[in-house]
Order: sequence, then structure tokens, then C-alpha cells
Amino acid sequence: MQKNVALNICEETPGSTGRVQFLYDRCRWKHVAGGMYMRPEVKVGIARARLLTEAYKETRGESEMIRRAKGLDHILENYPIFINDDELIVGDAGENPDTLAIFPEMGFFPTIDIVEDPELMNDDIRDEARDIAEWWKPMGLQDKCMPYYDPHEIDISTPWTIVDVPPFVANYMSVCPAYMSVLEDGLLGRIKTCEENIAKAFVKLRAYPWNGPENMPLMDKIDVWRSMIVADKAVIKWARRYSRLAKIIAENFDLSDSVLGAEKRKNELLEISDICQRMPAEPAKGFKDAMQSKWFVYLVCHSLERYSSGYAHLEDRLMWPYYKASVIDSTAQPMTREDAIELIECERLKVGERGVAKGRAHREGQPGANDLHIITLGGLDEHGNDACNDLTDAILEASLSVRTPEPSLGFRYSPKINEKTRRLVFENIAQGFGFPSIKHEEKNTRQMIEHYKVPPDEAAHWALVLCMAPGVGKRRGLQKTRTEGGGLIWIDKCCELAFYDGFDYSFANIQTGPKTGDATKFKTFEELFAAFEKQVEFATALHYRHKDVTRRAEIKFIESPFVASLDDACMDDGVGAFVDKTYPNPWNNTPGEQAAADSLAAVKKLVFDDKKYTMEDVVNAMKADFKGYEEMRKDMLAAPKWGNDDPYVDEIGGRVFTMVADKLLEQTTYSGMHPLGNPQTVSTFATRAPRVGALPFGRSHGEVLHDGGSSPYVGLDKKGPTAVLKSVAHIPFDRYKGVQFNQRLPVSVMRGDKGFQIWTAYMKAWHDLNIDHVQFNVVDTKDMIEAQKEPEKWQSLIVRIAGYSARFVSLPKNAQDAIIARTEQPLS
Repeated sequence: MQKNVALNICEETPGSTGRVQFLYDRCRWKHVAGGMYMRPEVKVGIARARLLTEAYKETRGESEMIRRAKGLDHILENYPIFINDDELIVGDAGENPDTLAIFPEMGFFPTIDIVEDPELMNDDIRDEARDIAEWWKPMGLQDKCMPYYDPHEIDISTPWTIVDVPPFVANYMSVCPAYMSVLEDGLLGRIKTCEENIAKAFVKLRAYPWNGPENMPLMDKIDVWRSMIVADKAVIKWARRYSRLAKIIAENFDLSDSVLGAEKRKNELLEISDICQRMPAEPAKGFKDAMQSKWFVYLVCHSLERYSSGYAHLEDRLMWPYYKASVIDSTAQPMTREDAIELIECERLKVGERGVAKGRAHREGQPGANDLHIITLGGLDEHGNDACNDLTDAILEASLSVRTPEPSLGFRYSPKINEKTRRLVFENIAQGFGFPSIKHEEKNTRQMIEHYKVPPDEAAHWALVLCMAPGVGKRRGLQKTRTEGGGLIWIDKCCELAFYDGFDYSFANIQTGPKTGDATKFKTFEELFAAFEKQVEFATALHYRHKDVTRRAEIKFIESPFVASLDDACMDDGVGAFVDKTYPNPWNNTPGEQAAADSLAAVKKLVFDDKKYTMEDVVNAMKADFKGYEEMRKDMLAAPKWGNDDPYVDEIGGRVFTMVADKLLEQTTYSGMHPLGNPQTVSTFATRAPRVGALPFGRSHGEVLHDGGSSPYVGLDKKGPTAVLKSVAHIPFDRYKGVQFNQRLPVSVMRGDKGFQIWTAYMKAWHDLNIDHVQFNVVDTKDMIEAQKEPEKWQSLIVRIAGYSARFVSLPKNAQDAIIARTEQPLS
């Protein structure tokens, strides 16, 4: 029996080397709690906003695409840079290590909210920041989109009740950069392609005879290619600033306090200088090249050109040629496997230091995290063979060693994956990290091909866009904005509104949904279900309207020429990042479907079948938050519940999931495709709890909501893991992009001698049922209770929320309590 690596590593200080341990202890974490940053040193600066504003004032009258490129150029030429002591990967999105950038072009409300917050911004720059925010207001996404709504539509869209805050207000986006093209071509190669495309376009413009319909679009394409050149050259110059800085530090600074020793650190800085001179300008040769090039591209795409969440890439396959060249073949930048693991650990710590000044709703909605950073691993190749390699294992070993909550890992699971890699996946889970989260390899690849019409060779290379949703991940047609895929429709709130004729009594106190009838007068269950369905219809159409209205404004005013320059589809077609729709990837989160199932099942049984209560009784009890209706609440809690293999509620649950999938598939997005649902809560099962009133399965107003996208309500699954799996199997998974499923497993089993075998048997049952996803918490209840009492002693305790992992002590109390209350499944 192989002994669990996790248990040995856990006893040591985080990190496989002295350098990593030093960087871990010094790491300037940027995670949030309650919408505020846990470290008071973290502040918001204005260097990026100031520089972008200067550039825009100088480029009035030029095309918007060129203005965006020149804005990036001005930022990168003048933005403060620094290199931290003993780091291997250099580059930062802040003007200093504890400062975050703001994005005034992305939305006025979140920008001015940050500017006016005395905890987030220092007084000495507040007046200038306010002036910048006001200057951008008429030109930013928010003001460009608001004319297409009436005030009531804005009022019902912004409280985070039935739909996500509109993207033109929220300042929360995501992107999947085409890292592969940079690593293979270098930015100089991309520039050369742009120049060749421009030359070909001018040949056509100068040809006889003139053809207006064919030639006039070429002028817009030329503008795009020129903007790509400006952006790519700007990034090369910026990276070379780091090259010069590394050389200056090596040759002029006292390095005697380095954990490596002065001479070794000097040589290392000179090597970093050489790498930054070449990366990302040139194709990568070895693993160090590739890691640095990828990091530079990541920072620009996610934090400097504009803000975007995520860290979407299939790292073990993307980086394998460069790892192989350095570690296996020793043909470029030779290094040992231990050196490579150290570099991977350093990347994890760089991610831990990245922070963003995103909108308040998403800061509050992601406690314990810097941002959503998810790396994908594993899976099968286009021939159906195990695609894992030694880098897959090295990444999993690095996460075991350094034990940071970010970046999270998503694993494409198939029984065909080799046992060594599956064991490392298991050991990470057994350690209690909550990751890797697991996605069903065959189901998700098949869906990419059949629903999204992606060629098999591209589909085999999918990576998670954010927590749960796959997207293509090579060189062409990657998802470049959250308005393509992402956002939320709150099905639990739609269910609540069905009982109140669309009026939100519990939170906003306005007519939020359509009038669907006085529920107290409903005579049949079908009337109630029809009202619920109408509420879902309304929220769904409103949500997709928000996305496409924002997409139009992104295309016209807030393009990303650097992101576009990386994607072969944009390069070939001469279009901006947000115009491209080569491989449409529409999806959105639909959390709360199991809450609707539990609620509707309780009402069907107690009102329409048993006739113990009337609909008027139910509505009055909900409005009263069950005060005076305690006996009814007990009956509701005792009614059939999702997660217990009970056909009564499971059939209703299957009907709810099918209906919601139908409503999404009836929409057509900008990209011309019908979206799929992706039910998951992230941490909003706790942070949104006050926004959803009492629900008729027995939940009181303010109590946590169902977590995940298919998980039973905390403590209400009574019949063990097999019963939960059988309930969840009622979901039509092939009609969903993803369905988040949380399970809590016993520490005693998972860390026991037979833990891997027992977990493998569980995973076989999960896989055979075609369930899309599963993620695990393996944490002792007593440890979590102790952490609540003495949080300062438990800073490193990591748990899985729902979509990402976070420090337990950074979570709100109701989220902590909910995780403690999750049913611990008795595996045997």
C-alpha cells in the first residue's frame, strides 16, 4: 500500500524549498471577507486609471480600437514596476505590492463606491480619483448601456435577487487568453502576422476594379490589426522594463539577505533579465520561459488591459512541451523535477498575491478568495487516451506542498486516468483543500462536440472558464468575456416570487417579477408550477438582455486589442476580442433549483395531496417567516427532500431542472447559440441568504440557501451517499454546462489505509451515473469549531465553499456554520 503523501507533507512548513517557505511567509494575500480585504495594508490606487485617462485625452478622434491600444501602451510604458525579493516569476498588476488598480471604464457605480470608501482608498488621492471616475462616467459601460432600460428594470436588476447585477454595472468579467499562440509564436510573431494581413488588405484596396462591398470592411480590419500591433509592442516594452530592472538589481544592489545567498541570487536575476528580454516577445524554449511568458500575458489580460476573473488554461498540456524540454530532455533551460515543482509553487504564491478592486457585490460574494483562479488538469486526448503526464503529477505535488487556496484546481476525471495521477488527486482532496474539483471527462467533451459544435481535436483540449464551465483552450475561438458565458439567474428567488404574484416582500419590497396570480387562490399544483415557470422565464430573458446589451457596448467602446491579438480567429478575421464568435460558449449559473424542488414538493404534499394546509396558510406562514406557524414549519421540514432517493421529490426536481434548461435553450445570444445552465452557488448560498425570504420547505428568512447546484440542503440528506447520488442522477446533465455537487467525506476514512480504494469506488458510481461534477470537503468538525473560537490559530485551514476553496476563518459565520452542518457521508 502506498502511503498518503498528503499526510507526510502536512506536517511540514508549506513549500518544498527554503525560498518557497520564505515567499509563503511574506506573501501579501489579497483575500476578502464581508466585501473588505483581510489585510488592512491593501489599498486601491489610481496609477492605471490616471494613465488610461491621460491617453484617452490625447487620442480624441481616433478609432476606439486604436484608443484602447494606445491606452494600454501608455499604461505599460509608465506603470510602476518592482521585483520582490527572491521571487522566480516577476510581474505585478499593482503599482506597489499592496495596491490594487481600478477600472473606471468598466462601470461607474463600483468605481465610485471604491473611491468613496475610506477603508479602501487613501485620502490624498481621493479627489483625483473622484474626478477620474466622473470623467469616465459618460464613456464607460454603465452609461453606454443604461439608455436601453427604464428605471424599474434597473431597480429589479441591481439588488442581486432574481438576476446577477448587470455586467455593465458589476465590473466583473472573465477571459480565457490564448496562451498557446504566445508560447508558440511569441508576440513578435503575432506582430509579423498583423503586418502581413495589413499588406494583403492594401493590395486589395489598391486593386482594379474597385469593389466597395468587399473592400470597405478591410478598413475596419486594418484598424484592428494596427491596434493589435500597438498592444503587442506595448507588452514587449513592458516586459523588457522588468528585464532592465532585474539587471539593475543584480549589478547594483546588496543581495546578502537573499535566502539563496548573494551570488546565487545575482545569477538568478541575470537569468530573469534574459528571460524577460525574450519573453513574451519570442517563442518559449524551456519551462522557465513558458511560465514567465504566461504570467506576463495573464497580468495584462486580467488586470491591466481591463479586469477579468479566472486563470483558464489546461496547464499540464499547455506547458508540457516546455516542461519536457527542460526536465525530461534537458534541451532548453535544463532543470531538475524538484526545480520545476519549486517554480510551480512560486506561481501559486504569485496568484495568492494578485488582488482586484472589483465591484462590492462580487467582493461580498467571494469571501476568502482573492478572485476566482482555476487551473484545469487531466482528461483524455482526442483519441480517448489518458492525456496526463509528469507535469500533471508535478502540479498536484506542488499544491500538496505549498498548500495555498488559490489557484484552485479542476480535474477532468475518467477511469482511464492512470492510478498514480488519480492517487495524487485523491491525496489533495484528503488533505482537505477542497480541490481538485472533479468534472466528468466524457460527458463534458461530448457536450463540447455535440452542443457547442467544437471540432474533436479542439474539444479534447477544454479548460474551465471559471469554476465549472468548460471552454476551448488552444489558439482559436476562446471565450473572451463574461457576457459570452457567465452570470446568475436565481431560481430560488423565482420560486419565492411565485407565491407573491411577483412581489418581493422579503428584501427589495418592489414588484420584481411579473404578476403570475394570487397564489392563495391556486387550486392545483400545476397552477403553482406555471407561476414559478413564468417567473423563471422573466428572469432568464432579463439576464440575457443584460449580457447582450453589455456585449454591444464592449464591442463599440471597451475592446481588448491585446486579448484579440492572441486569438487566431480574431487575427485571421481582423476583428476585436468581443466580436469573435468562432466557438460560441453561452452559459450561465442557475442556483437554487433544488430549493425549488424541495419547496414545491413540500407544498404539493401538504396542500394538494394531504390537504393539511391551504395555499393561503402557506403564503401567510412565509410572510410571517414561520412565526406562529412553527408546527407547519416542522411538517415542511419533514416533507420529502432532495438527496434521499425519494421519487416524490426527485421527480419534481427532475422537472424543475428540465424546465429551467428549456427556458435557457429558448434564448438566442449574440453568438447565435442557445445557452445552457450551470447551476452553482459559489459562496452566495451564505452571502445571498438575506435576499431570499422564507421558503416552504421549512427554511427561514436569512438561513443559508442550498449550496452547490445539486447538493441537498444542509443536514436534510439522511440516507447516505448512494441515495444522494441517485437523487442527483435525476438531473438531465447533457442539457447543462455543469452542475455543482458538494459532498463532505469523513477524515477518518479518507486518511485511512483504505481511503483511496473507498474513494475510487465512490468515483466509479459517480462516473457511471453520468453526474457532471463533484467536489469534496474533508475537514474535522472539531477543527472548524476550534477555528471559530480562535481564528488566529487556524489561518491555514482551507475548506471548499462551492466553486472555489478559501480560508475557513475568512468566511462569514453563516457560511462556516453551513459547512460544519453539511452531512458527512459514511463511506465504507
